[in-house]
Amino acid sequence: MQILSGKAIMEQIVAGRLCFYRRPAPQVQLYTRGDWRQEINRFHRAQQTSILELNTLYHRALHQVGEGVASIFLIHGMLLEDHDYIETVRSLIQGQGATAEYAVQMAEITFAAAFAAMDSPYMRARAADIRDISQRVLRALMGGRQVLLMDEPAILVSDDYLPSEVMDFDQQRLLGLITRNGSLDSHTAMLVRAYHIPAIVEADISPRWEGRLALMDGYTGTIYVDPDQDLMEQLREQYQANGRPKGQLLSAK
Repeated sequence: MQILSGKAIMEQIVAGRLCFYRRPAPQVQLYTRGDWRQEINRFHRAQQTSILELNTLYHRALHQVGEGVASIFLIHGMLLEDHDYIETVRSLIQGQGATAEYAVQMAEITFAAAFAAMDSPYMRARAADIRDISQRVLRALMGGRQVLLMDEPAILVSDDYLPSEVMDFDQQRLLGLITRNGSLDSHTAMLVRAYHIPAIVEADISPRWEGRLALMDGYTGTIYVDPDQDLMEQLREQYQANGRPKGQLLSAK
């Protein structure tokens, strides 16, 4: 049995198989062979498509979890209309002959790095928002869509999750989330709390444990890989005896 420590977002206990989520990395052409004006127009069309999608997510979250959490997607819409972000993309296209896709990727890297370097944990967490909106624009440019399919119930593991990805999870099969990075101050964490998804961040979990059974103790931030049944029963009894809700303690086959 392996024992790992992290920071819990939700006080719940769950067990399930580990499934590692690997976000696809789009391959983009660096420089356009056409008119830079056409590339700028392509960017603005993708930007407007993305804003409409975010408006849809806002109304969905508004209905499901309320205004406070739904406003995350209004903020994302405002980030997509930010003057500095737009001008960075336009300058790369017009000044360097970059494709719209490459310009958006470079804007993502530049702005995410700037937020990640800030002193405030809250502002550092905004780097994920920049990545989220940029990935959305890239999908609009390249004709793709975000799909998070799961073949069976599992605990999803990744370096981090973007806020809008939480909205795409299969809630019927998602048992919990684990991230190697992440933040308790992020918009992703806010959505996870609102949707009552068991989650632990900042856990040094290895890809070699793909498919292994894991137990997440959201009260202590502890992850047990290959836990025995005695441990699972011990945790169940411990938290029941202390008057705390036992959470969703599942046995995955």
